[in-house]
Amino acid sequence: MKQHLPAILLLAACCTALTACTGQTAPPPEPPESAPISSAEPAAESAEPFDACGMHFSAKSGFYETGFSLTVTASDGVRIYYTTDGSEPTANSTLYTAPIEIADRSAEPNTLSARTDIAPDTSEPPVAAPESPVDKATVLRFTAVGADGVASPVVTNTYFIGYGTKNAYYRDLKVFSLVTDAQNLYDRSTGIFVLGDAYDNWKSSAEYDPETPPWSTPANYTQSGRAWERPACLQIFGQNGIELSQDIGIRVHGGATRSYAQKSLNIYARKDYSSGKLTNDLFSGTVTDASGQPLTEFDTFMIRNGGNDAMFTRFRDKLNQALSADRAFLTQGMSPCIVFLNGEYWGHYEITEKLDAAFIHAHTGIPKKNICIVKKEALDAGSEETFAQWEKLRGWIRTTDFSDPARYEQLCGYIDMQSFMDYVSAELYIHNANWDKSNMAMWRCEDADDSSPYADGKWRFIMFDTDYSAGIYGEALASDDSFAKLEKSGCFLAELLAAACQNDSFRQQFRTTFLEIAEQNFGAQRVSGMIDRLAEDYHDLTIDTYQRFWSESPGGADAEEHYAREVESVRQFFRMRAQYMKQYLDQHIEAP
Repeated sequence: MKQHLPAILLLAACCTALTACTGQTAPPPEPPESAPISSAEPAAESAEPFDACGMHFSAKSGFYETGFSLTVTASDGVRIYYTTDGSEPTANSTLYTAPIEIADRSAEPNTLSARTDIAPDTSEPPVAAPESPVDKATVLRFTAVGADGVASPVVTNTYFIGYGTKNAYYRDLKVFSLVTDAQNLYDRSTGIFVLGDAYDNWKSSAEYDPETPPWSTPANYTQSGRAWERPACLQIFGQNGIELSQDIGIRVHGGATRSYAQKSLNIYARKDYSSGKLTNDLFSGTVTDASGQPLTEFDTFMIRNGGNDAMFTRFRDKLNQALSADRAFLTQGMSPCIVFLNGEYWGHYEITEKLDAAFIHAHTGIPKKNICIVKKEALDAGSEETFAQWEKLRGWIRTTDFSDPARYEQLCGYIDMQSFMDYVSAELYIHNANWDKSNMAMWRCEDADDSSPYADGKWRFIMFDTDYSAGIYGEALASDDSFAKLEKSGCFLAELLAAACQNDSFRQQFRTTFLEIAEQNFGAQRVSGMIDRLAEDYHDLTIDTYQRFWSESPGGADAEEHYAREVESVRQFFRMRAQYMKQYLDQHIEAP
């Protein structure tokens, strides 16, 4: 990035509410001589010790220039146990008897990063462990056991040593430390990252087909639902130190890209773990709620691996949605971060809003209980009754002649047609090849009233998952006729567009909208400037993530050339797209 922000400072870290912890602590020892990485004067309190759950720590979680000895104390009669591998400590774990040496572990052999049983052998490129040790942090988990045998809640601390000499993005971006028992990820029966028993059972069944592509191969990581959610601790570090430390749940997210070595994750805040909300400015003020204030409260969110773009630019989806964000449909907030998993570098991820009722509530103010979402032409949230109304509406659209102005006016009472025109125009322009039925979403307020412009009972649209676009895979080309592709799909969006085009007023308004979006949202200067910024901002993140997960290709000696070529393919797509799409607009949407 062009500008390096102040480095990460240190604040307290504890995965459970401190108010739940009791016990007297011994007088604090001297703080370590190490200091937080900082381009400015360190805060006076940055190296102070802290108390958590009946234990006293001589240093807080954070980023330090040099190593130090961590001292942990508790009241008389209390034994302290700890782990270094991410597992939760018990009375059978290591007993704390002397200060723990905290040092830069980056030169140590990889552990989780060395696992290759996380994708099929048929994957292309093949799964390969990193060729050298990855950056590492020290993760310690503690519990205090009293004389009565009762254990305190677990305290998780993460220490990064020597990162002032490493890549600047550690200081520029949020850093996530995810900590969980490795069995939650890699156990053959219950691990959510591995091929596991689900794969073995499929291979020994009658359904086994050796020609099955890797993205369709059954595995533990393709399983979904609450049964495949695992507990973890999430610590978030930002410009001013540790911003959050909370017990959460994690699940693998996505479709075909679940088979990638780097897997996307859903993050869930639940009272089962600690709190039903996660409170943090995940997007550093760039995403606002319905009142215009930074969005800081979440039930859930995603950290995405780039989707189909994971091995290419890793910013296609962000580019598409950012260029479209001022139109009359909802888009997802996104922001890059760096993830460490049990203290090992897990590369660049994109913090992304999750499409659900809470997301719509945050951006419109409509109560979650009043929201119905139709996603992929199926009910995703809301009542069966409202979904039945949607299905009835679809049948009516198929059989109604909207050249009649009265009928078209009736249609406008059911659907926000400006939202529809904006949404379809943008999706057609970027040529989202994985759209039509599969990645479409629309929503409405079930209880119409006059309290909000969104509470009028009309269906509106949501853009998400647009990474399969803009020339990716040598497909979704600038010269492709995305209007024709949509027409052949037979999906609801195609049916609605064809039906509405019977009306002269709609055709005129659609043409005006489409050309406006082409010239303003996707104007050459605007697109070029945003690609320039993203290509520079994501360069180091992407190259290092290539090397971490795909060290042979797209990583390896050709990583720089590969990234430059992929960025240029996005530039070329948008450079040429307008001339083709204006022709296709004339062919498919005739002027009245």
